[in-house]
Amino acid sequence: MDCIARNLIDCSVVKLVHYRAQSVTVNRRRVYDVGGYRYPGVTTVLSATKPAEARAALQRWRLRVGPAEAQRISGQASSVGTRLHRCIAATLRGEPVTVPQDLADYWASMQPTLNAVEEAWLVEGAVWHRAGFVGFPDALVVTGGRLCLWDWKTARQPKRIEWITDYFLQTAAYWKAIEQVYADQGVQIDEARIAIALADQPAQQFTLELDALVDVWEHFQRRLWAYHARYHP
Repeated sequence: MDCIARNLIDCSVVKLVHYRAQSVTVNRRRVYDVGGYRYPGVTTVLSATKPAEARAALQRWRLRVGPAEAQRISGQASSVGTRLHRCIAATLRGEPVTVPQDLADYWASMQPTLNAVEEAWLVEGAVWHRAGFVGFPDALVVTGGRLCLWDWKTARQPKRIEWITDYFLQTAAYWKAIEQVYADQGVQIDEARIAIALADQPAQQFTLELDALVDVWEHFQRRLWAYHARYHP
């Protein structure tokens, strides 16, 4: 049986303009059209430039569990993540939410994070950057009186920090894009956080302060340059 989630905060009015991006195909590659620009998505950039050692580790895992089981696990993880995102987004918008029973543990894992939200400024809007990418940050909210960029993830087991480098790169890209798109509103993010929902314990949280975001942004730019050099030489 599904469960009804209470509205955690009154976020019926989100403060920033919500932009949408349209997916289009250019030269047989998917890009997003938004704000008059056509750029690849952040996740596309990171997937296409994944380091060789990371690709090798993924291939070893697929061989270890078998192709069919790897596909089943990946498909299940994608479904859980997508549906949990929808529930969180609806909650932040102040909409009624029905949480499917199979997500109940992950939903409970994320509650300490959601309970800390005081105000929602942006929920799943498209943003872009002149360096050449489009992103879809999960949420920009006020937490503890600070403007915080949040990215929600799910996992079957806790993550080591060295396993989630691309999560940090993704978040830094969103940070830069948000501050560019909403520069006229004077938006300045205080910190970024990644919350990873787990089925049997409170969500893991990783925080990036501004100095760390600057360093990670430089790393993301190198991946972005590699992407554009490969596909737009």
